[in-house]
Amino acid sequence: MLARSLLHTILVHMKLSIARPMFKFIIWISPLFYSTLAIFIYGTQSTETLFHYVVLGSGFMALWSSIVFSSASDVNRERFYGTLEMIFISPVPFAVTLIGKIFANTLWGLVSMVLSFLYLKFVFRLDLVFHHPWLFLAALAFVLAALSVFSFFLALSFTLSRQAEALMNFIEYPIYLICGFLFPITYLPNWVQGISYILPPTWAIQLLRDVSAEKLSTNSVTISFTAIAFLTALYIIIGIYFYRLMDKKARISGKLGVY
Repeated sequence: MLARSLLHTILVHMKLSIARPMFKFIIWISPLFYSTLAIFIYGTQSTETLFHYVVLGSGFMALWSSIVFSSASDVNRERFYGTLEMIFISPVPFAVTLIGKIFANTLWGLVSMVLSFLYLKFVFRLDLVFHHPWLFLAALAFVLAALSVFSFFLALSFTLSRQAEALMNFIEYPIYLICGFLFPITYLPNWVQGISYILPPTWAIQLLRDVSAEKLSTNSVTISFTAIAFLTALYIIIGIYFYRLMDKKARISGKLGVY
């Protein structure tokens, strides 16, 4: 029953999401802006630099926009429509519904990321050089799972807050900078780098860069993989705590849907 509910949530949410004009812009249009901006910055660099900071950087920006906007706005939208309480008390656990929404958003984010790749390939004639394609695909699958866990944590945080939209807009662009999507985080001040290292997107994009390098560094891949695995486990624990906190707060106050 839970598996069927999860699949149904994914399919329905993908249809509902792409029906919204703003989400269409995020998926179909914004990746083109990100890619164009990145190519203007790095247009004369080496092929590997272009792939790491233009192709992967702009693709990850598109992926992150889908995840963060959806994590925040979906919860806020259910609250605004007055359906958040009904979802919460339905026979299907709220966590399953939330995971289904996040997985749907992640799939759309992946589509947006691929669109960014194709735009750079056919419009700007960039070489998409995957030196280790199967390793890259395996790393991408792991990265998407890790980002989904982080998204679950964010969604629960937004559920507990009445300022979901403000938080959503606040964290989108700083993540681009702090996590080094378009440039190495070593350019940032030391205290900012400390924040970068506790955020999964930093290690996620670094892992993809590591496995796409011509000279594969086993040590670098191991460090990035271990960091993501550790942070994913940490955010799972925090997410479970937040879920229980939200559940307790909702049942005591009865104000989960108060807008």
